[in-house]
Amino acid sequence: MRAVRVLGAVFGGGWVVASIASAAGVGTAASFLAEKGKLLFLASLVVMFVVRGLAGPGRAAWWCFAGAMASYLAGATAYEFHDRYLPDAAALAWSDVAFFGFYPLAFAGLCLLIRVRTRTITLSTWLDCAVTGLTAAAVAAALALGALMRQTDGDLALIASVGYPVADLFLFGLIAGGLVVTGRDAGAGWWWLIGGFAVFLVADTLYAFQVVHGTYVAGGPLDTLWGLAFIAFGLAACVAPRPVRLDGAGVPQRPLVVPAVCALIALGILFRGYLAGGDPVAGCLALGAVLAALARTGLTFRDVRALGVSLRQARTDELTGLPNRRSVFESLDAADERLADGATIAVLVLDLDRFKEINDSLGHSVGDALLREVGGRLRGELREADILARLGGDEFVVLAEDLDPGSALLLAQRLRAQFQRPFLLAGLELTVDASIGVAVGPDHSANSAELLQLADLAMYSTKAGRLGTGLYDEARDGHGRHRLEDVSQLRHALDRGELVLHYQPKLALSTGVIDGVEALVRWQHPTRGLLYPDAFIDLAESAGLMSRLTTQVIDMALAQCHVWAGQGRALTMAVNVSPSNLVDEQFPDVVAELLAAHELPAGSLVLEVTESLLMEDRERAVRVLGRLRDDGVGVAIDDYGTGHSSLAYLAALPVTELKLDRTFVSAMTGSARAESIVTSTLQLAHALGLVLVAEGAEDQATVDALTNLGCDVVQGYHLSRPLPPDQLWTWLQDRSPVAVAR
Repeated sequence: MRAVRVLGAVFGGGWVVASIASAAGVGTAASFLAEKGKLLFLASLVVMFVVRGLAGPGRAAWWCFAGAMASYLAGATAYEFHDRYLPDAAALAWSDVAFFGFYPLAFAGLCLLIRVRTRTITLSTWLDCAVTGLTAAAVAAALALGALMRQTDGDLALIASVGYPVADLFLFGLIAGGLVVTGRDAGAGWWWLIGGFAVFLVADTLYAFQVVHGTYVAGGPLDTLWGLAFIAFGLAACVAPRPVRLDGAGVPQRPLVVPAVCALIALGILFRGYLAGGDPVAGCLALGAVLAALARTGLTFRDVRALGVSLRQARTDELTGLPNRRSVFESLDAADERLADGATIAVLVLDLDRFKEINDSLGHSVGDALLREVGGRLRGELREADILARLGGDEFVVLAEDLDPGSALLLAQRLRAQFQRPFLLAGLELTVDASIGVAVGPDHSANSAELLQLADLAMYSTKAGRLGTGLYDEARDGHGRHRLEDVSQLRHALDRGELVLHYQPKLALSTGVIDGVEALVRWQHPTRGLLYPDAFIDLAESAGLMSRLTTQVIDMALAQCHVWAGQGRALTMAVNVSPSNLVDEQFPDVVAELLAAHELPAGSLVLEVTESLLMEDRERAVRVLGRLRDDGVGVAIDDYGTGHSSLAYLAALPVTELKLDRTFVSAMTGSARAESIVTSTLQLAHALGLVLVAEGAEDQATVDALTNLGCDVVQGYHLSRPLPPDQLWTWLQDRSPVAVAR
């Protein structure tokens, strides 16, 4: 693009200066440069278009423009050095032939440029261009060109002069139609082309008028207009193209306003011609515009009909022909407005009993046929305004207005009665039952989407109790409702960063130094206050959020570890992990990325797992833990002694620590049996080369007893409760290392 701009500035600027000097009467040299310099500038435009084609998209388009300008240059050269000096104008000069060669190449270039902007040119696109172009040509013909054409009296030279603005009109119509297609994304280059062709059209129209009336003089003001048009073409080549922005259909969205307005203008021209004997050329062009507009309208109706079919298919279940899940939720959105206006809406969720057995024993084709039969029977029991849809699988839903809870339950019983008659499928009589849950708004909820959830909960309770039908019962089903709300809130908590960490210090008994902490997660609930793990960990596990929660906790813990390390306190960080982490083969990679992100060595992290977790999928857990240990991450078995303790798995697992459960530690000073368990566990850990961490030390006597036994690390409320990071840092700063005698 820089080379194009340099060429334009040098040659275009020189020619403009010479033209201004010539117009001011500076001298013959300036006049000569203005006349002959135009040829040099046209030649530079050819080079500019060739270079522009090499510089970006639309190569073929710009090379067509280069060819068009080369043809025009040939015509201008022939005129300057030959035709203008002929005593009598030839019937059709060679310069005219070359000048007319400009138009087909320019037309091809514009088509290719539109193709670059739209990628896919549909028939509707071409019709939009045709309507706009033909209307513009018809207007011009009606205003001036038709009258000029009638004054030529068959003289080819005069006809040729009128042919220039006619040809310009086709180009201008195409570029105007292209503007309709490209819309706001046309870019500055497209506007320079429009300006150039507009000036070109004006200049050629004036030229035709002067030639027909015998007043044209070479080198007059018209040369300045043509020069301005060429400068605009050059500026179009100098502008960097705007990135193409397309919608999903591949063509920019555009209204039908412009084609419609053009059709009205064309009809006006036809009406004027009918009343006053208007120009026949304008009438033909206007007729073409109207026909193109009619064709465009037909395509529009076809597209609208196809869109309607597509939308209907998108909201229809392919198997049963009933509305699908998407349609249900659209209906629920509309139902919210009806609920707000005081209407009552019942939602019934129906699930077939033992449908899986039918699919497994008789095949999916029989199961599909059964679903179609069920849809037909249920539809027969509903009012025309009621909505019956298939949610998916063997679940159906009914939305019915103006039903109180009692009437809704009666409707559910009528629907279930349809299953008392056997279904005849594949030569077999099949007896199928159904369970139906009912929720009614606004009694149970004023939100229609929640009504669907409540009806679903009622259906599951009904199925579990083999009740057949049942209304939502807050006392019976409320825990499920609140659980759904809690899952949603926990998901938002992860998004909004509502989880916080507290840290409990771990004392190395051999040195009396706090060398590590355990990160314990809390949920800073916006309304319920600070929640401990037992209030949301099971919820996270059942909702599939545990993996994400653990990753977030590790990230937060390592970030805090990095902060403390920067303050001169290197501490190991222990974090609990979940079953979903141990069966995730990508988990070691996630841990490695987090350690690298926080610039911490792998040895600064210890991951704690429980014995029960290890027993769920031992082989995969061993693989995941093995990769973590290979990377240098520590692994601790948490709550040791309370699960399925086994020497076999303990010997095979790649662990570095045993954390003896607080049950044995807190009782060891008052129970010889508990002390023996602690002693034997300590000996086992040391025999396996593991570190023993005793958690649950509640008093100094327990710490002293553990020290005497040779325990490695102790953790408990006697040292400190879990604290927020700033409070723990203050605690660490205030606490001096304590020498512990062995």
